[in-house]
Amino acid sequence: MNILTSEQMRALDRDTIEETGIPGIILMENAGIQLYNFLELTFEDLEDKKITIICGKGNNGGDGMVLARQLVMRGHFPEVILLASTGDVSGDAAVNLRILENMDIPLVEISSEEEWLGIVEVLEENDIIVDAILGTGIDKPLEGLYAAVVEDINVFDCFILSVDIPTGLFSDQISASPLAVEADATVTFTAPKIAHILSRQVSCLGELSIVPIGIPDELLLGLEAAGNIPQVLSEEMLSGLTIVRSASSYKGSYGHAGIIAGSRGKSGAAVLGSLAALRTGSGLVTAFLPDGIQDRVSCLIPEIMTEGFAETETGALSLGSADPIALLAVNKDAIGLGSGLTTHPETMEVVYELIRRLKIPTVIDADALNAVAQDTDLLLTQDKPPLVLTPHPGEFARLSGLDRKVILDDPIGTASSFAEEFQVWVVLKDFRTVIAAPNGSVVVSPFGNPGMATAGMGDVLTGILTSVLGQYSAAGLLTDQRGVTEAVCLGVGLHGIAGDIASLEMGYESLVAGDVIDSLPEAYEYLEEAEWQ
Repeated sequence: MNILTSEQMRALDRDTIEETGIPGIILMENAGIQLYNFLELTFEDLEDKKITIICGKGNNGGDGMVLARQLVMRGHFPEVILLASTGDVSGDAAVNLRILENMDIPLVEISSEEEWLGIVEVLEENDIIVDAILGTGIDKPLEGLYAAVVEDINVFDCFILSVDIPTGLFSDQISASPLAVEADATVTFTAPKIAHILSRQVSCLGELSIVPIGIPDELLLGLEAAGNIPQVLSEEMLSGLTIVRSASSYKGSYGHAGIIAGSRGKSGAAVLGSLAALRTGSGLVTAFLPDGIQDRVSCLIPEIMTEGFAETETGALSLGSADPIALLAVNKDAIGLGSGLTTHPETMEVVYELIRRLKIPTVIDADALNAVAQDTDLLLTQDKPPLVLTPHPGEFARLSGLDRKVILDDPIGTASSFAEEFQVWVVLKDFRTVIAAPNGSVVVSPFGNPGMATAGMGDVLTGILTSVLGQYSAAGLLTDQRGVTEAVCLGVGLHGIAGDIASLEMGYESLVAGDVIDSLPEAYEYLEEAEWQ
């Protein structure tokens, strides 16, 4: 599913009108019908609900006016409030306003804060308020009448439905708006916009529903063909990416994952990454470890193989381990590098040497990212294998040299630019995970939850990604960038879905990284047996 800017959405509306001959008034009618359908499905006793629809003077208000008419035609009696004078309404919204007037559907005009104060107490008795005030076009904070209305809406004890986007949210921005409607549900049309997926005020949306209003599929496909449009990672996409297991397969069929991780005091990173790789389906897993933690890791996970190497006085991999690790790693199908390694100078030199020498798909995480940040030219080697970098915003700031706020305000743009410049895959981890490929394509994962903001989650993701890349490599599916991107999307999706499943049982506060590993079987089951297949 595409993620569109407000300008792209306006262009789709315009092209639909001009190229297909579907008038804008029909698109508005379809939007209003979809709003009614949502209310009917949400409330079994809709006929008993007191409903007020608050409309602005633009197309968003026009959608609300269509909803009012649809309700009246079915025996409901909504109150309609227009935050403007009728003379200010134009275009398709004006057509629907005249229809309301011709049908003698009452409408209250509110043009000032004083007039609003005169009716606000009555609105507190509502069961449902529909926010059809402002749509996706705003880019500055609310003020005056609009601000007063939104402040009052947010304290009403009723169900709030926002049309297209909660009034006050900036459609194309991730940064917070000072004031926005805090909706219980939002119905948007055709495709989600930037704020629907990436805004840090995503809680203002409530339950998000994306519904069609008649935009032809070929126009959406044409928009995609004209440039890289970010996509939302969905269950439908993921369900087609899992490896189908043949009855005649054996452990070598599903890849040999290598996890280069751990140090004294951080053996858990190696344990979590290795166990996650096993649970994700790797046929074989070998952990490459400092000597001092080899016995501990092998005891905790008897199903994996371990190799121990020379270590520094601090218990991290020493420079002498680089050659033997590189020699033993050459026959692996994918490598996970970095979790818990530390930034000891010798260990960083090991990371540099391995990145230069390894020619197999490699996931670079944690301390390996910190090493690369000191010399990003390592990523510019022409004959390098697929490299998947998994930074959080702080690590990405060190890698890219960008201010952290710049990254948080534009994760899609910054991740995509870095991926294209260095021809790597970037998995930018935040409350939404952005997957950027070297060819400019971007996929945003909506999966995951606040409970996953805890130690070890990155180690688990590294193990999952390494496992999936290894399975894809063993199956011959990494022959082009598309195959790598699909493997990365599957790994990120499994991690997020497993986290969501685990949170249902554990809650956010008690969720730990191991719970995500334990929930991987259910994540696979969810993708394999879901109704969208």
